[in-house]
Parts: sequence; structure tokens; C-alpha cells
Amino acid sequence: MSEHEAKDPELIPDERTMARLIELAGPRSDIPEGVESRVYQRVHRTWQDSPAQPRAARVYSKVRREWKENKRYASTRRWIAPVALAASVVVAVSLWIQPQPPGTVVVPVGTVARSTGGTDSAPLPPSGSEFFVGNRLVTGPDQGMSVLLANAESLRLDAGTVLEIEAAGRFRLLGGRIYADTGDLVYRARSLVIDTPLGVVTDVGTQFMLTVMGDGLNVAVREGRVDVSEDAETHMAVAGELLQITRSGHPVYQEISATDPSWDWATTLAPEFDIDNKSLLDILRWAARETGRELVFENPELRMAAMRTELHGSVAGIEPLDALRSVLATTSFRYRVEGTRIIIER
Repeated sequence: MSEHEAKDPELIPDERTMARLIELAGPRSDIPEGVESRVYQRVHRTWQDSPAQPRAARVYSKVRREWKENKRYASTRRWIAPVALAASVVVAVSLWIQPQPPGTVVVPVGTVARSTGGTDSAPLPPSGSEFFVGNRLVTGPDQGMSVLLANAESLRLDAGTVLEIEAAGRFRLLGGRIYADTGDLVYRARSLVIDTPLGVVTDVGTQFMLTVMGDGLNVAVREGRVDVSEDAETHMAVAGELLQITRSGHPVYQEISATDPSWDWATTLAPEFDIDNKSLLDILRWAARETGRELVFENPELRMAAMRTELHGSVAGIEPLDALRSVLATTSFRYRVEGTRIIIER
């Protein structure tokens, strides 16, 4: 304990720290009167406006008394009042910007876009609910959930899924099935990383489906590429491939179409598309991407016309192809589905 703490045991830790800092600073040359006056007046005005004024006065009086008794540091006494008052302002600000208890995560990782199958006995979080690092997303039988990450990526949970949020952009799939759409930019700044019991899955600008069940891991890629790191090995799956990994066997590859029925559950959980003030081309692209199909126009003029056609209204709660059918019914455009293509015509 320092000499100053022994003299006045009522000094609280903040005050002791301030006194110790000034003591360690050592002797200083005299401060010009003009400089001292300007500094003092400015800090004093700030102090008068601060809710911490009573505490500041107590800090100032105690520290000032201690330093007056110490002849070795007489040259520093002119700075005591401004420093003590400024310290009170810092203390006040720290209280204002730290309203949360220690360890509280402030920035959300994402929000719930939509959910299905929730009941009174097994409710799901409503649309707009935020989730944070450390949270666990769980869906029961016949339930589903779609979430939007902070960087606009879409993540969907099928029934019977448990997903832990480890960090922004990093998750742990303990069981069940998820679908991810990280956008159509293959080389972007971030990647989505999902830890599983059988390896670490990293996307490279893609749409993919990931299933963990028993001793198996299935990775189906609709678009782009996915890397799976398993111990010292890394396996890669590209669009149109289904990669199967088990604890006891070698990885097995199969073909899977972008319109295979196994994708349908994820399409039903697609985040709602706001058509208001959007172009017809926007919803055409959205419907094609959500259903894994290629968008084709009969001629270039139709594409330009779709770009110039502005939409109003809402298709909330309607699945992509039904939404497309409803919107086109109000225009002179028509569409037909042929295999993996959506063809726009008039």
C-alpha cells in the first residue's frame, strides 16, 4: 500500500489508481498560467455538466490534499484539478456505454426470417427474433426455421435439427439437416464454416445441404463448391455432387440434380421476397434461384421489358413458384417450367 492510501483508507480503487498515476509521473516544470487557465476552464465546464460532479469533487479534494502534503511533487499540483475532473468524465462515460453485464453479447449474429410448425407446447421464435453467439437453434418434429445472417446469407433448419452458434459465420451442427445459401459470389470475403462430428464444412460461394445423422455426413451441393476437412484429409464437392462420409468408410460421391425433390423442404422455408418497388426481373431471378432452375427469356427484348416492369404489393407467405405465378398473372408475361429451366415468354 502506498503512503497516500495509508493516510486516507477511504480512497476507493479508482481514486487510488489516479493518485498512483500522478505519483509515477514524477516532477514536471511549472505550467504557464495561460495554458493552465484554458485547460482548467474547459475541463471545469465539462465537469459541471456531468452527472458525476459530486464524485469528482470528492476525488479532487482528497487527491489535492495528499499532493499538497508531498513537497517532492509540488510542481505537479497545478495539474491535479484538471486531471481529477477529466477522470470523473471518463468514469461517467464508461458507465453509459457499458449498460450490459460482463460477457453479454451485444451484436446479433442474425434474425429469424420465418418458422413453421410451432405449437404452444413447442414454440419457435417469431420472425424478427435475434440470436447471438452461444445460442442454440432447435427444431422439433414437423418444424422448420429460416434465418438470415448479419451479412445477408440464408440458413435454413429442417425438422429435428440442433445448431449451435459458435461465432459470426461459424456454427456446429449436432444433428439434423440444414440448407445454406451464401450468395452467388464465388470469391467473396467471408466463408460459412460449419463444424460437424465428421468434419469441418466450408462453403465457397454456394447453395448446399448438410445432413448429420448417426455416423454419417451428407453434403449436397446445388451451386458452387464445398470443402470438407476430415482429420488430415480434405474432400471437395461441387455443384451436382452429393458427398457421403462415414466414420468407417471412404468418401462416396453421387450425382444430384439442382431440382431433386430433396431440396423442396428448403424452398418452402425461403425468406419472404419483398416485391414492392422491385422489378419483375428481380422476382424472376429470386424464384429461379430458390428452385434451382435456370432463368431463360425467349428473346433479349423480353429481358429488358422485365427489367423495366415495376412491381407493387406483397407475396408474403407464398412459395417461390406460386409467388411467380401470382405476379405474372398481373402482367402480359407468361412462364413455363421445362426440366431445370424457367422460360419467360409472352
